[in-house]
Amino acid sequence: MTEARAQFGTLVRRAAHSHDRIAITDHGHTAAILINPQDLMDLEDELAIARYRAKVAAGTDEYVSHEELGRRLGLGQ
Repeated sequence: MTEARAQFGTLVRRAAHSHDRIAITDHGHTAAILINPQDLMDLEDELAIARYRAKVAAGTDEYVSHEELGRRLGLGQ
């Protein structure tokens, strides 16, 4: 962390402008990861989709098609 602190601005810019994931360690253990913001959003989207699909597969969430949603909202009539 001491080395990262001294180079923090450089590391943040590197993560922001590349797809590098930069591990910050504390006593040899990963304490944090710097990641490009778009990469994080993409990962969060993928996780949300996976969770939704798991709920649908388990029967604990209702799937509604685009057409059905439009019908329920009274759109396109």
